[in-house]
Amino acid sequence: MRPRRCDGFTLLEILVTLSLLAAVIATLAGGLRLGTRAWESARVGASLDEANLIVRALAGQLARAFPAKLPRADGSSIVAFDGGPEWCRFVALSDGMANWGGLVTTEIGRDDMRALDAWTQVFRESDFGVTRQGMRSIRLSDALLDLRFSYFGSPALGERPRWRDDWHAAPAPPRLVRLIVRLRGTSGPVESAVTVALPLR
Repeated sequence: MRPRRCDGFTLLEILVTLSLLAAVIATLAGGLRLGTRAWESARVGASLDEANLIVRALAGQLARAFPAKLPRADGSSIVAFDGGPEWCRFVALSDGMANWGGLVTTEIGRDDMRALDAWTQVFRESDFGVTRQGMRSIRLSDALLDLRFSYFGSPALGERPRWRDDWHAAPAPPRLVRLIVRLRGTSGPVESAVTVALPLR
């Protein structure tokens, strides 16, 4: 006679089932972690894309700079280009699409609220030094952490070209302008930079 079989599972069946269940749970957990990382990566990518887009737009403005001259009281002239470490004012050619056509005075910098703005107005020799309040303001980003300009060239005749943090009352414009924009990203700061050769010669 055969021994009567017990109802239920054998130890081997239980071990196989637990092994399969552990493999399924590990796969699901890995998939969820991968999905979370992909989502975070997309958010950081969006912030970096925003920084790159802003830098490309500002580089495009600088690339359209025009060597307008401003007369001085002594009869000499200086170029309509003025810049510090956190701002830059210059004259650019406008295509007339989103702005006035012709020559436009443009200033890029941080506003009082520490946002990145651009200010524009139609260029007139007498109005180049007007305050920002007299110009049209365009908000570029509310997430600005840092904005840095540096200028390469020789602001005086006979001086060797070098990088400097400001460019004031020079007879010629800088050869190069370096721009660094640092924004507050979703997962930390993101930075984008560009160096623009000015077509001002």
